[in-house]
Amino acid sequence: MVLPVKAVVEYPLPPAAQTHEVLAVSDTLLIISQQTDGSLVRVEINTNGQPTAAGKWTPASQWSGLHGLAKSSDVTTVWATLQFDNAILQIDPKGDDILEEPEVKNTIPIPSPAFGPHGILENNGNLWVSCKDSSHVVRINIDNPDDYQVWAVSRRPIFVAIHPTSGDVFASLDQSSKIWHYKNDGGNGEEIAVPPEKGSTPVGLIAGADGNVWVVLLGNETTGTGTFGRINEDASIDWFTMSSAIGSTAPLLHLAFDQDPKRFWLLGSSVASPSSVNAVFTVQIDDISTGGTANPRIAIQNTTVLPTQRSSNHRIISHRGSLYITELTTSTLAHVSGAAVNGLSVSETWDQYSDYGLGFRGEVVVYDNGIY
Repeated sequence: MVLPVKAVVEYPLPPAAQTHEVLAVSDTLLIISQQTDGSLVRVEINTNGQPTAAGKWTPASQWSGLHGLAKSSDVTTVWATLQFDNAILQIDPKGDDILEEPEVKNTIPIPSPAFGPHGILENNGNLWVSCKDSSHVVRINIDNPDDYQVWAVSRRPIFVAIHPTSGDVFASLDQSSKIWHYKNDGGNGEEIAVPPEKGSTPVGLIAGADGNVWVVLLGNETTGTGTFGRINEDASIDWFTMSSAIGSTAPLLHLAFDQDPKRFWLLGSSVASPSSVNAVFTVQIDDISTGGTANPRIAIQNTTVLPTQRSSNHRIISHRGSLYITELTTSTLAHVSGAAVNGLSVSETWDQYSDYGLGFRGEVVVYDNGIY
């Protein structure tokens, strides 16, 4: 049998004190924000998903606080937040040529009293923005920026997501350990407290391929709880906690889906607890029916530890069969591929794993090194 190898390769980027968001612009181009010097890095990738070159550009100034990145309905442009300049940029990254300078097409100011835009997404002609510094969530109409709404929320909104099924809006409030929920009814929304027994500090929050919103918990200065939640159509939350040796105490900062509604990836980070492991966890969720009631559970869980530790893993995306991870403090982009992405034949919680780990039951194994 031919098996894909498990590969994690770290690529140095142009230097910055902090490397933040990553977004796939096309099949062969990624963009990355480096907030501490206000720069945008474009990364070329080949047909195997491997980075081949990177180029750095400053769209505003080195003090602008460039951070959040999101795709635009105009497929030629992307949205970027300037957290310190209190504005949103619409940028044409200029295709796949990292030597061609991108172009700022539009600038939208953040309406008062909100300031400090962090996360951003576009939905149905509106931009939804989490303003971390002032603790506000903002909706801005793209064609008419004077059409906006501002909601005051508890500290601090990090990510905002639209529920794929209900259309409701959610935001993670990290320092308050709450999740803001807005029903698009013109009201103030509600804040859902994270149960203390599950953990604390919700950060990563995205729409999943299963038609729900998912959130992860970072934990505190010493440890995490390996816990993440599925926010259902009715805003109820199913909580899951990994039970593997590494996963059970993992501080989870972000997550990523591809098209599979049951399999996804959780990003463990040392950003809050320096002694914690920087890793990516592949999990699969099954809904087991008991007495006519669906009981979701973690069916499979696997761990891939990154080569460089104490790097404060920051963001993760899935793109064309590969994972890409930004490492906050090391100016690094990690490319994860092969069995590290889709190797779900064995779970670390099974007796089979305790007997022979990831070993293949056979006398002869042929390795597929095509991903290199």
